[in-house]
Amino acid sequence: MPDIFSKKKRSQIMSKVKSKETKLELCFKKLLKGYRFHYQPKIFGKPDFALKKLKIVIFIDSCFWHKCPKHFKKPNSNIFYWKLKINRNVERAKEVNKQLKKDGWKVIRFWEHDILKIPAKCVNKIKKVYEERQN
Repeated sequence: MPDIFSKKKRSQIMSKVKSKETKLELCFKKLLKGYRFHYQPKIFGKPDFALKKLKIVIFIDSCFWHKCPKHFKKPNSNIFYWKLKINRNVERAKEVNKQLKKDGWKVIRFWEHDILKIPAKCVNKIKKVYEERQN
Protein backbone atom coordinates (compact mmCIF):
# COMPACT_ATOMS: atom_id res chain seq x y z
CA MET A 1 0.00 0.00 0.00
CA PRO A 2 1.52 3.35 -1.03
CA ASP A 3 2.02 6.09 1.51
CA ILE A 4 -0.91 8.53 1.65
CA PHE A 5 1.46 11.45 2.35
CA SER A 6 3.98 13.11 0.06
CA LYS A 7 7.66 12.52 0.82
CA LYS A 8 7.95 16.05 2.21
CA LYS A 9 4.91 15.63 4.48
CA ARG A 10 6.07 12.17 5.66
CA SER A 11 9.48 13.65 6.51
CA GLN A 12 7.79 16.42 8.48
CA ILE A 13 5.66 13.89 10.40
CA MET A 14 8.64 11.62 11.15
CA SER A 15 10.74 14.55 12.40
CA LYS A 16 8.21 15.03 15.19
CA VAL A 17 8.48 11.44 16.42
CA LYS A 18 9.94 11.66 19.90
CA SER A 19 13.05 9.76 20.87
CA LYS A 20 13.10 10.97 24.47
CA GLU A 21 10.47 10.93 27.18
CA THR A 22 8.17 8.68 25.25
CA LYS A 23 4.96 7.46 26.89
CA LEU A 24 6.56 4.06 27.27
CA GLU A 25 9.63 5.45 29.04
CA LEU A 26 7.54 7.61 31.36
CA CYS A 27 5.31 4.63 32.18
CA PHE A 28 8.37 2.51 32.92
CA LYS A 29 9.84 5.28 35.05
CA LYS A 30 6.88 4.87 37.42
CA LEU A 31 7.54 1.13 37.67
CA LEU A 32 11.11 1.84 38.77
CA LYS A 33 10.08 4.09 41.63
CA GLY A 34 12.16 3.35 44.71
CA TYR A 35 15.11 1.77 42.86
CA ARG A 36 16.99 5.08 42.31
CA PHE A 37 17.55 4.56 38.62
CA HIS A 38 18.53 7.64 36.64
CA TYR A 39 16.50 8.44 33.55
CA GLN A 40 18.53 8.81 30.34
CA PRO A 41 21.97 8.89 31.93
CA LYS A 42 25.03 9.90 29.96
CA ILE A 43 26.47 6.42 29.56
CA PHE A 44 27.82 4.68 26.46
CA GLY A 45 25.01 3.31 24.32
CA LYS A 46 22.45 5.78 25.69
CA PRO A 47 20.50 3.44 27.97
CA ASP A 48 17.03 4.57 29.00
CA PHE A 49 17.78 4.04 32.69
CA ALA A 50 20.86 3.32 34.79
CA LEU A 51 21.88 2.70 38.35
CA LYS A 52 25.56 3.65 38.30
CA LYS A 53 26.26 2.48 41.85
CA LEU A 54 25.38 -1.12 40.94
CA LYS A 55 26.32 -0.80 37.24
CA ILE A 56 22.88 -1.78 35.92
CA VAL A 57 21.52 -0.34 32.67
CA ILE A 58 18.05 -0.78 31.20
CA PHE A 59 17.07 -0.39 27.57
CA ILE A 60 13.49 -0.27 26.34
CA ASP A 61 13.42 -1.67 22.82
CA SER A 62 10.59 -0.64 20.54
CA CYS A 63 9.06 -3.46 18.52
CA PHE A 64 9.52 -1.47 15.30
CA TRP A 65 12.95 0.14 15.77
CA HIS A 66 14.57 -3.00 17.21
CA LYS A 67 12.85 -5.58 15.00
CA CYS A 68 10.81 -7.52 17.54
CA PRO A 69 10.41 -11.13 16.37
CA LYS A 70 6.75 -11.10 17.46
CA HIS A 71 5.48 -7.72 16.27
CA PHE A 72 7.82 -6.21 13.68
CA LYS A 73 6.11 -5.27 10.43
CA LYS A 74 8.17 -4.23 7.44
CA PRO A 75 7.37 -0.77 6.09
CA ASN A 76 5.78 -0.75 2.66
CA SER A 77 7.66 2.24 1.29
CA ASN A 78 11.37 2.92 0.96
CA ILE A 79 12.01 -0.73 1.80
CA PHE A 80 15.77 -0.70 1.18
CA TYR A 81 16.32 2.30 3.48
CA TRP A 82 14.27 0.82 6.32
CA LYS A 83 15.91 -2.58 6.03
CA LEU A 84 19.37 -1.03 6.43
CA LYS A 85 18.22 1.31 9.20
CA ILE A 86 16.49 -1.33 11.32
CA ASN A 87 19.21 -3.96 10.82
CA ARG A 88 21.81 -1.39 11.87
CA ASN A 89 19.79 -0.65 15.03
CA VAL A 90 19.82 -4.36 15.90
CA GLU A 91 23.57 -4.63 15.27
CA ARG A 92 24.27 -1.48 17.30
CA ALA A 93 22.31 -2.90 20.24
CA LYS A 94 24.49 -6.04 20.14
CA GLU A 95 27.66 -3.91 20.03
CA VAL A 96 26.46 -1.77 22.94
CA ASN A 97 25.57 -4.87 25.00
CA LYS A 98 29.01 -6.36 24.37
CA GLN A 99 30.89 -3.18 25.32
CA LEU A 100 28.82 -2.49 28.44
CA LYS A 101 29.23 -6.08 29.64
CA LYS A 102 32.97 -5.81 29.01
CA ASP A 103 32.96 -2.68 31.19
CA GLY A 104 31.21 -4.54 34.02
CA TRP A 105 27.62 -3.38 33.48
CA LYS A 106 24.59 -5.64 33.77
CA VAL A 107 22.47 -4.97 30.69
CA ILE A 108 18.71 -5.51 30.85
CA ARG A 109 16.57 -5.12 27.73
CA PHE A 110 12.80 -5.17 27.59
CA TRP A 111 10.54 -5.21 24.56
CA GLU A 112 7.88 -2.52 24.58
CA HIS A 113 5.13 -5.17 24.46
CA ASP A 114 6.46 -6.76 27.67
CA ILE A 115 6.36 -3.45 29.52
CA LEU A 116 2.81 -2.82 28.36
CA LYS A 117 1.44 -6.35 28.83
CA ILE A 118 3.44 -7.89 31.68
CA PRO A 119 4.98 -5.02 33.68
CA ALA A 120 5.15 -7.09 36.89
CA LYS A 121 7.47 -9.58 35.18
CA CYS A 122 9.75 -6.72 34.10
CA VAL A 123 9.86 -5.30 37.62
CA ASN A 124 10.61 -8.75 39.06
CA LYS A 125 13.56 -9.12 36.70
CA ILE A 126 14.91 -5.74 37.79
CA LYS A 127 14.37 -6.60 41.44
CA LYS A 128 16.29 -9.87 41.00
CA VAL A 129 19.24 -8.18 39.27
CA TYR A 130 19.19 -5.35 41.82
CA GLU A 131 19.40 -7.82 44.72
CA GLU A 132 22.14 -9.88 43.01
CA ARG A 133 24.23 -6.76 42.43
CA GLN A 134 23.86 -5.57 46.02
CA ASN A 135 25.47 -8.77 47.34
